[in-house]
Amino acid sequence: MAGYLLDAEALFSGRAVDSSGSAAYGRTKGLRVTKFNTPLRVAYTLGVYIILSQSAFAQTVLNFAKVTVNERLNVGFAVTNPTSNYVDVNFTYYGLDGNPASAGLVNPVRYRIAPKGQISMRAGELFAGSKLDGWVQVTSQTSGLTGFYFSGDFVTSLEGSDSAPALSSQVVPVIRDDQINKTELVILNPGTANPSVSVTLFNARGEQAGAVPSQVIPARGALRLSPSVLNAAGAGTLSARISASAPVAATAIIDRGDSLLFVGGQAIDQPASVRVAPHFITSGGFDPVLVLANPAASPVSATVTVINETGALVSSSASSRTFTIPANGSLSADVRTITGQPIASTVNGWLRVVSPNVALAGLVILDQGQAVTSVPLQTTGLDRMIFSQISETQAVSTGLVLVNPSSADAAVDVALVRAEGTTSAQTSLTVPANSKLTKLVRDILPDAAGQTSGYIVIRSSTPLYGMAIFGAVNNSFLAGMPPSRMPDAFAPSPVAPLPGIVRIEPGTDVQPSTTLRVTLLNVLTDPTFSISGQVLNARPVGPISLTYEMTVPAIEPGFASLTVRGNGMESAAVGLRVLGPDVLSQTISGQAFFQKVDLTDAGLDLSHPVMVPIRSARVEVFSRSSQSVVSVSETDFRGRFTVPVPADPNLTIRVFSRLRSLDLRVADNTNQNQIYTVAADVDGRETRSDLLLLESSRVSGAFNILDVIQRANDTLKVADPNIVPPTVAMFWSSRNRKSSGNINIAQGLIATSEFNVANNTAYFLGDRNDDSDEFDDAVIVHEYAHLLAAKFSRDDSPGGPHVLGDMLDPRVAWSEGWANFFSSAVRNDPIWRDSYGLNGTRILRYDLEDNVPAGDKPGYWSEASVDTILWDFFGDHPDPADEVQLHYPFSAIWNAFTDLRNDHFVYLPYFLEHFITRYPSAADAVRVIVQSRSIDFQPSVRPSVTYPFPTPMNVSSNVTGFVDSLTGKRPNLVSSSHFYSFTTTGGAASIRLDITGLGPADNPTANDLDLFLMDVNGRVIDKSDSGLNGQSERIALKVSPGAYVVEIRSFYTKAETGGFIFNSGQYRLSVSVQ
Repeated sequence: MAGYLLDAEALFSGRAVDSSGSAAYGRTKGLRVTKFNTPLRVAYTLGVYIILSQSAFAQTVLNFAKVTVNERLNVGFAVTNPTSNYVDVNFTYYGLDGNPASAGLVNPVRYRIAPKGQISMRAGELFAGSKLDGWVQVTSQTSGLTGFYFSGDFVTSLEGSDSAPALSSQVVPVIRDDQINKTELVILNPGTANPSVSVTLFNARGEQAGAVPSQVIPARGALRLSPSVLNAAGAGTLSARISASAPVAATAIIDRGDSLLFVGGQAIDQPASVRVAPHFITSGGFDPVLVLANPAASPVSATVTVINETGALVSSSASSRTFTIPANGSLSADVRTITGQPIASTVNGWLRVVSPNVALAGLVILDQGQAVTSVPLQTTGLDRMIFSQISETQAVSTGLVLVNPSSADAAVDVALVRAEGTTSAQTSLTVPANSKLTKLVRDILPDAAGQTSGYIVIRSSTPLYGMAIFGAVNNSFLAGMPPSRMPDAFAPSPVAPLPGIVRIEPGTDVQPSTTLRVTLLNVLTDPTFSISGQVLNARPVGPISLTYEMTVPAIEPGFASLTVRGNGMESAAVGLRVLGPDVLSQTISGQAFFQKVDLTDAGLDLSHPVMVPIRSARVEVFSRSSQSVVSVSETDFRGRFTVPVPADPNLTIRVFSRLRSLDLRVADNTNQNQIYTVAADVDGRETRSDLLLLESSRVSGAFNILDVIQRANDTLKVADPNIVPPTVAMFWSSRNRKSSGNINIAQGLIATSEFNVANNTAYFLGDRNDDSDEFDDAVIVHEYAHLLAAKFSRDDSPGGPHVLGDMLDPRVAWSEGWANFFSSAVRNDPIWRDSYGLNGTRILRYDLEDNVPAGDKPGYWSEASVDTILWDFFGDHPDPADEVQLHYPFSAIWNAFTDLRNDHFVYLPYFLEHFITRYPSAADAVRVIVQSRSIDFQPSVRPSVTYPFPTPMNVSSNVTGFVDSLTGKRPNLVSSSHFYSFTTTGGAASIRLDITGLGPADNPTANDLDLFLMDVNGRVIDKSDSGLNGQSERIALKVSPGAYVVEIRSFYTKAETGGFIFNSGQYRLSVSVQ
């Protein structure tokens, strides 16, 4: 640290330092903010900063063994995001050969899950296919997601399983083949290797009962082994030992004709001495069976104890029994076998299995006749659980089982979280010591009634064993769901009643100027109504009424969405049919997707695109007969839409790269600013519910830009639910290319990718021969961050190029570091990637987990110091390399960021001061994090750093130093200008700058320094820039009481060329006011 503090002292006291840097040309002072340019890329590429990554960002991989959709079966998926950030989740449907199936399908497909939210969809909807037979892998760059899937007809049959773990050696404890049961053993290869796999079957005595010769499973492929292949016909209950040269995932699917039973593979290298089956019940028609499989080469003894829900033994003499399980053998024991009694005891309790500390696979099969499911044995209790799905309808209920085997009562909090991440209900209950709780979710949380999505969160004062059981009310099916471990950082949001619209009068068929009376539910004060983005002027019909009157604004015929926002949340949309002159007698529904190209460490991955829903976009029905738009609607967050149409055979349905309103749009600047579309011709005489609009050409880039900015706005709304994002017009074309001088927007000659904060416009490169940015998400969000700083905070940056190792003007470092951080926060990824070169095969890459990149000069003048400090404050990404850990949500950082709006000459320490003011308990950790970047930050002192910016000086004093832009030929380094602040009671001011030496460049022909006087907003009040090399500058004027800033500048702009002239010099500055 000390070395860089000495550098700071030199910069502000006049001792010479080397601040050279590579020449690069980026944005100049003014209103434009631009992406990194090619010279900067070269500088970064040569630096270890982008070559080495200090951390590997963890991923979620969920494997679901068999996905079959046909006339009889469907499959449903539930994936839960327990993090505080938006996450993107890929669903890929693989055939048995390992190739993603594509014919007629949307595959792979990516959906976004809200913070603390969930996605719950059926396979047919996910992949837009009615015939599927393969397996599904769910992946995300975010770790900690949980998942579950169901298979059946969802009426008379249903079974479920969590993700199948990939293991090199495993045991499937149940393989059944008899007159009732037929088993198919499914073995997945979720990886990229081509492992060889062998299967050996053992009977209860440990004798080999069959084998499958070694086979190779291709990458992402699967084996399905039928009973005939397994040679298990008529063998009864067996276990399967599976060995592979690389991890594979195995599941036995037992088909009883009227029901399915899933049995997953279990590891053989995880010893334990105590195992618990949390649900063992013999009443209500249940006949449960405990199955234990011994994968070892020697016998194992296991003592099985049946315990009632009150913790009492079934009977003192018959509740427990010790069994010896042969090597490679297994045990199947019902309640009679366990108790040794000829008549089955009535039990509603759990099982405890005690053995030596060895590996032992096992589960309980809950058999209720037609309904059957499995309860895997659990080796560890959890004090924090997630159950990834609930269903509480008239036909299906969800039961919750919690077992507390300890000697202390368990204080338990149960929360129901909606799919969008908000908490709808929460309660507390007690599970007494050594007892079991079994209740329907709707009885614990009455608000769960009628819910078919969302998930349950359990927090307990002592570890519990748990299970959720989905059951048909008519007993036709069961599906068991074991809990997932809830991350330590996760906490449900406070309960917030979701606003709702319960009545619309005179109805949902409306016209412009129609007066509506809308009755609400769960809105406390100041509801905000909108119709498809247009905010309405609503009037309560009485002083305490929940009914409001509003007038339908001018809106095109079609469908529109009416919503209300209150309590920081938005209601579900209610569809309004907006009537027009045409008779719109039919409806057409469908989905719209664009093809996204991911950016990896190898560049743009053009060979593996993924389909992404086009969200919240304008939908038009265009009549080719009348050459007019006859109906308008919009897509939802999953790209779905419904639109009314006339009985016209010549219709085109098109989805635009814009919102229904013009608040956000992406247009083609080389084609008269036309909005991009994806379209299909349809016959309006036919009702359709399966129309697919798929954009897979270069035009997809426009939809990606639209989607990325929407994700950024979604992140803002998490931080501030009432924020209104800025209206933005963005322009992109595959013809957009870099031009350093001849700018011609209509021809695609743009400077680079940039936002203009003066008029809220942006231009993005699209030239695949050199540089295209439409899929460089990091760049898109970085540039948008500058616009947000100007609108909601303050950005005093003069702009200019910035490369690794620069000691920048602190305002530039803050501006660029903030934008880097915001980009990573929105993408939930610390890795920055920016493609360039032919087809994007080269990249700029760096990692915000790298606290001090090689070649960096840490300090508040370092862009890398700023962005890595902010990342260390943020979210759910612990970094073991950090001395202290902070985990603040983005909202905390945004709050302090917006506090900067009233500051001046904004730089990092000002943000830190605001952050500490809001979150004083973080002061010590912040100090440690910041000081690790060689910034001597003291939270309780003002100024909070030893060398503040601008440097304070007293009136009637003088200071000395040097400035030098000639060495680095840069106007925006910390040494290019010096800034001093002073406060006065007013009077006649005299400010004098004397040049006392040549400075580090030692060039007598480049020794021209200029003097500027500014107010605290940076507005120039006066200047003196007429002196020549070595000559003094003086400002004399009358000033009012207040604070002022003096800049000593070592560069100027040459009028004839518009280029910079750089200088160097030592100086003495004196300020007097009389």
